[in-house]
Amino acid sequence: MNNELHILLVDDNPLDRGIVKRELRQEFGELHFHEVTNANELSAAISGDEFDLVITDFQIRWTNGLDVLRHVKLQHPTCPVLMFTATGSEEIAVEAMKSGLSDYVIKNSQHMVRLSGAVRNALENAAIVRRAAYLETRLQNLLTQLQIGAFSCSLDGLFTDANDAMLELLGCKSASDLPGRSLREFFPSQVDSGTFLKKIAAANTSEETTVEFNSDPGALRVLRINGRQIHVAGEPPRIDGLVEDVTIRSLAETRARQAEIAQTQIEMLSDREKQILIEVAAGGMNKTIARKFDISTKTVERHRSNLMKKLRVRSLAELVRLAALAENFSQQLSVPQEHPL
Repeated sequence: MNNELHILLVDDNPLDRGIVKRELRQEFGELHFHEVTNANELSAAISGDEFDLVITDFQIRWTNGLDVLRHVKLQHPTCPVLMFTATGSEEIAVEAMKSGLSDYVIKNSQHMVRLSGAVRNALENAAIVRRAAYLETRLQNLLTQLQIGAFSCSLDGLFTDANDAMLELLGCKSASDLPGRSLREFFPSQVDSGTFLKKIAAANTSEETTVEFNSDPGALRVLRINGRQIHVAGEPPRIDGLVEDVTIRSLAETRARQAEIAQTQIEMLSDREKQILIEVAAGGMNKTIARKFDISTKTVERHRSNLMKKLRVRSLAELVRLAALAENFSQQLSVPQEHPL
């Protein structure tokens, strides 16, 4: 256990405070105790941030353990609080647990051995909670940096929570604009959104789809949406998911597919047709091409006409565009400089 552990001890009985300090030092070694014996000391201690755990009695001359718990949790939500008392009851213990109490230990010799274990468990659980909160914050920051929207919504698609990137996708200035907004807005039709939501509701796995979304007039985005149904005890089922703007990636993939198709088409041409296509794509005139390959202008025109038919293009501009799509095709093809007709 870390020797720099600081414990805020709230108890107006000096004998009981001594018992707590002795018991915990036997288990954990050197500890730093901040002993509180009045309301002013408690307020000053809570306003600071110099303790890792709070141990409080329930019945105190100037307050009670429930109020101590509430004051601590108000300013330090993740700080573990233990109640070590001889004057509480089962009802008080239940109420305290609902308010965030980590554990409740009875002040007597029989239960004294539980105190060290309760402290250890409370500190370990608090560390887990802080770690989870840190990871959640880090994840949200990463998602925001990557412009990936994270959301929670009802099974019908109504948003209940969203990160900054998601709010931006929705055109919301702040989280206060979120009520009434729905995941369905990203879909081209109610039928499409309904189908996606029904799949999530019926499955125990994540569902994913890609949609085209008009965020602004004339600004078409391609969004990848995935979601999964989440069940938490005592809460209605919800959907947690991500929305990623993949417009640039989708455009790149489309161009890659078009380039692959263009290369396949070009590979079906004869060597002479490939030569002519390279020259045409470079802006060569018929007469210039004819002189370069020592052929007639009419032969060049015939090759150009055949290229248009074979490549299924209707204009010179389309022919040049297709050649440009086939990235580096001229370097990849072994085209002879001269070829007999």
